[in-house]
Amino acid sequence: MGIMKKKKKAPIGELRLDSTADVAFLLLIFFIVTTIFAAEQGLTLVLPGKQKEASDTVRVRESNIATIYVDQMNSITLDRKPIEINHIKQVIADRIEGNAKLVVLLKIHPKADYGKMVACLDELRLAKATKVSLKTAEE
Repeated sequence: MGIMKKKKKAPIGELRLDSTADVAFLLLIFFIVTTIFAAEQGLTLVLPGKQKEASDTVRVRESNIATIYVDQMNSITLDRKPIEINHIKQVIADRIEGNAKLVVLLKIHPKADYGKMVACLDELRLAKATKVSLKTAEE
């Protein structure tokens, strides 16, 4: 009996790492391009165009205006009477029902909380007020 020699296994091959950086870079580009970034949404307001002449100005009767004022202490008044923010929707909806030409003037003090203005605009939108004017006032 002879001695059996073990056969040497042929090398499987090398693991080449030359293109690893290229593949990683391509994957990075792929994920950057296909990722959807969340766009921050703000208030959507339709602003009127620029007035060309003085005749473009619209005159509104005092009886067709409801004035909401937010002062620097964040207290809210409707036609100079205090009102809670959650009552604005019902009061304005009732007034619009009685007067279809109602224009809501939202006056905001420059030092008032921005959130109060947004909350008032939300209440007006829920009341289906389509004629809203924004104004900064220190009244």
